[in-house]
Amino acid sequence: MSEKNKGNSISNQSKLWMENALLKLMETEIFQEITIQEIADHAQVSRRTFYRNYSSKEEILEGRFDKIWLEYRMIILQQKNLSLPTIARVLFTQIQKHHEFLSLLNRQQLLPGLLTRIDELLPPAFYEVKGETLPFSKESIRYALAFSAGGFMRIVILWLNDKTQKSPDEIAALVEDFFGIYNYPSLANQ
Repeated sequence: MSEKNKGNSISNQSKLWMENALLKLMETEIFQEITIQEIADHAQVSRRTFYRNYSSKEEILEGRFDKIWLEYRMIILQQKNLSLPTIARVLFTQIQKHHEFLSLLNRQQLLPGLLTRIDELLPPAFYEVKGETLPFSKESIRYALAFSAGGFMRIVILWLNDKTQKSPDEIAALVEDFFGIYNYPSLANQ
């Protein structure tokens, strides 16, 4: 997330204008074809103002995503039960709250690109919740988190593409069912 001009109220207002301009442009244009000049023009700021606050248009989306992540992280830290169904319930409650933004990213096929950012944000949050002393290697944990993040991203995309979107509680129940599917004895083992 950009640290440029952090805390400067004029800069924060410009950032908000540029974020809104980019999101508005993304409703009708392909993200990759949107130029910095278009964003600046729609935000009614100069290119210089853009570059004073951001390095790229991707950084705008990353900043918005980071705000959503911080909300999610704060809610997760308050949970007593951190089972995967609980994590799914919290995650999809946040996704519902930010449905418009995440749907726009999904339509632009940008959600999978957020996995790199999630790979950066997830381990520190995991260790904050679970602690540093676990009976697993750091490598095993890193792979488990990558597996979970990728799986949840696919579920998010399926959910956003589904016309009859399930509630966070319904998604949590589905996640709980996963365990039964994975543990179901195969015919070969009987």
